[in-house]
Amino acid sequence: MLDTIDITWGSAWAGIGIAGLTAIGCLLWVLISQLRKKSIQLTQAQAQIDTLTSNLSALCAGTVGVNRRLNQLEQHHRALQMRQDHIENQEQNDCSYGDAIQMVRHGATAPRLIEELGLGSNEANLIVMLHGIKETG
Repeated sequence: MLDTIDITWGSAWAGIGIAGLTAIGCLLWVLISQLRKKSIQLTQAQAQIDTLTSNLSALCAGTVGVNRRLNQLEQHHRALQMRQDHIENQEQNDCSYGDAIQMVRHGATAPRLIEELGLGSNEANLIVMLHGIKETG
C-alpha cells in the first residue's frame, strides 16, 4: 500500500510538473507572440519616422529656396521703390522748372521764383536769364 501511495504521489508530482511545464510553455509562447507583434510595430514606427524625417528635410530645403526667393523679391521691391521715388522727385522738379519758365515769361523775377516755388537763388537767376523777357535796345 505504501508503494501504491508513493506511486500515486509520484504520479501526482509528475502531473503537476507536466502541468507547470505546459503552463510555462504557453506563457513563453504568448510572450514570444507579443514580442513579435511589438517588433513589427517597432519596425513600422521606425519606417514612419524615416518617412517623416525625409519629408521634414524636403520641407526645410524648400523653405530655404522660398526664403532666398523672398529676399530677392524684397530687394527688387526696394529698388523699384527707390526708382519710383526718384522719378517722382524728378517730375516734381521738372514741374517746378516748367512753372518757373511760364512765370518768367509772364514777367516774374528771381526773388518771386525763390519765394513761390522754393527754387535756389542760382536756379531762379538762371531761369530768368534764359527765359526772361529780353528787352531790345
